[in-house]
Amino acid sequence: MSVTKWLHVEYISADPWVLPIWAAANQAAERGKVGALPDELAQRGLHVSTRLGMIVSVIQRVNAGARRIEELIATRELHHEFTAVDNGYAFRLPTDFKYAFLVDLDALLFEVNSCCELMGRLFEGVYQHAGKVLPLTPVGKTIRQVLEAAGQDAAWFANLAGHRHVFIHEGAPYFAVDLSRADTGHYDLLIMRRNLRSFDDTSEFLRHSELRQIVGGFHNAKLPVQQHLAGLFS
Repeated sequence: MSVTKWLHVEYISADPWVLPIWAAANQAAERGKVGALPDELAQRGLHVSTRLGMIVSVIQRVNAGARRIEELIATRELHHEFTAVDNGYAFRLPTDFKYAFLVDLDALLFEVNSCCELMGRLFEGVYQHAGKVLPLTPVGKTIRQVLEAAGQDAAWFANLAGHRHVFIHEGAPYFAVDLSRADTGHYDLLIMRRNLRSFDDTSEFLRHSELRQIVGGFHNAKLPVQQHLAGLFS
């Protein structure tokens, strides 16, 4: 059945990160330095902006979920606590909340990783449109060089890629709560690659605090990448 009538949803409120890059490209086109912005490249910029907006939404959900977990585990009893020598009893969370939170954790890793990949393709497209050759290939090496030149540590990207690969291709995320400093009111979520009985191997899980570092590294990378791409048209 053909579509003869439809409703579009407005997306103007998407993240405007790409707009300074397009402004620089359009000004260069007006000077005759480059051609008009190709539609395919413009669409790629829209994809990135939409993903950036999606990431903000997922971050808000993950943060709200983490706060809710702290409220729920306040009712725990001593027999719920596990140690290296004593097994406890698993703490029950509402099923709908538990799986919704797992979805949000998985979605955050997926969306940040996906946006990084889209930004990489956009990076390549902008270089091509500007008539420039990537200094280093694959594109990730050039982006890392840009970030390091801006004084940033790009190690978060490899950390993101490693964990996301495992969760999407080899298993599913699970979470536990680190109570090691609970007496000071500090909790940390442990996002596990499998249902662990020991946390000696730190490669088997990702702390919520580490996840925040990954998201923070991604957020901090946006400005130097934006400035670098806009500068290609100077």
